[in-house]
Amino acid sequence: PREKMGMTRIDLRACLRARGYVLFVTVCLLMIALQGQTPSLQAIAKDVATAERTELREPGSDLTFLHLVFLDSARLAAARSDVEAYLRTRPDDPQAQVLLARIGRFQLKRWAECPSLQPCVLGEFNDAPFHAALERALALRSDDATAHYWKARLLADGRPVLRNNEFDVEVDTAQVLMHARRAVALDPRTVRYREFLAVTLANLGRYGDAADAIKPVEGGTHILSLMFQDLDAVPVVEGALPWPGQGAFAAVGLDENPPRFAELAGRSWLTTLSVEQVEAFYRRHWPEFRFFKVDGDSSRLAGLQYLRRGRDGVLQPTRDSSDFAQLEHATEFAGLILGVSRLSPNSERGARYPTAMLGEDRCSEIIIVTGRRAKRT
Repeated sequence: PREKMGMTRIDLRACLRARGYVLFVTVCLLMIALQGQTPSLQAIAKDVATAERTELREPGSDLTFLHLVFLDSARLAAARSDVEAYLRTRPDDPQAQVLLARIGRFQLKRWAECPSLQPCVLGEFNDAPFHAALERALALRSDDATAHYWKARLLADGRPVLRNNEFDVEVDTAQVLMHARRAVALDPRTVRYREFLAVTLANLGRYGDAADAIKPVEGGTHILSLMFQDLDAVPVVEGALPWPGQGAFAAVGLDENPPRFAELAGRSWLTTLSVEQVEAFYRRHWPEFRFFKVDGDSSRLAGLQYLRRGRDGVLQPTRDSSDFAQLEHATEFAGLILGVSRLSPNSERGARYPTAMLGEDRCSEIIIVTGRRAKRT
């Protein structure tokens, strides 16, 4: 019995030594193998997150990385290939499915850089694999706020189409809003989800809903909330139609690196009233109100007004046109600019007027721009 027990101890020790040797060799071989592999999913996800922060101009943005490194077609293709290879063995990983769609968004964005839009875009654009990945993620976990958010983002990017021999982008706004709202409902504390919902609603001209979406963030002091409050403080003539997106250029101008949400600092409205009638409307609110014609402005622009808050916090129109000289090159300012232009929807081609304005020979555009801006990243 002792000899047998001794043999057992000897064999056990030998086995332990052998197992340790095998483990050591296995680890070495694995390390050698890993050196020849593409980056892990964690590294890919980190790169994608940096690119997304830059795309949204959030803190931590890296423009050099985004444009010179990450958007390289070969790098994107390699990242996509790595994730797809992983999913072939683990198709039920919802996070990996979402990561594939996030990579796909950047691949699809490259169509915008195509020198010959129609053959390149319409022939090569294919978002189906990325929508399928997000649908798979939601099938695995229907209450995944992240999957709903990225589904909304992918839908919001739109699909290129050809209408009447003209290039266009088609967006299913109803589906965008459904998934964006779902993301906020599932995770109301994630600021990025609320920002996206608010921006989407504002771009649709639903300014009240946009303000409600972002209001809970930072106790109502988020930059979007403050900008919306500024713009809402200026009355608009009854019956005027929002013209979303048209106020963006007035707000951003020629700034090549505008701060976050700068395009939402301006709003545009259309009315069948004449410039004189619009001026009379504002004079009912401010008896001293008048539009000033500023030298150098386009013939379309009929006049400008600069509104500033007094010590009582109430907006008041300027009485001196010289104030506009100080605003000519200002990137931000205290107050709001109110402008009015004359347009001809019936004769201008290319401009996307609201349906109710089509056929009108003349109309007035009211532009409101707040000088409030987010901090530059």
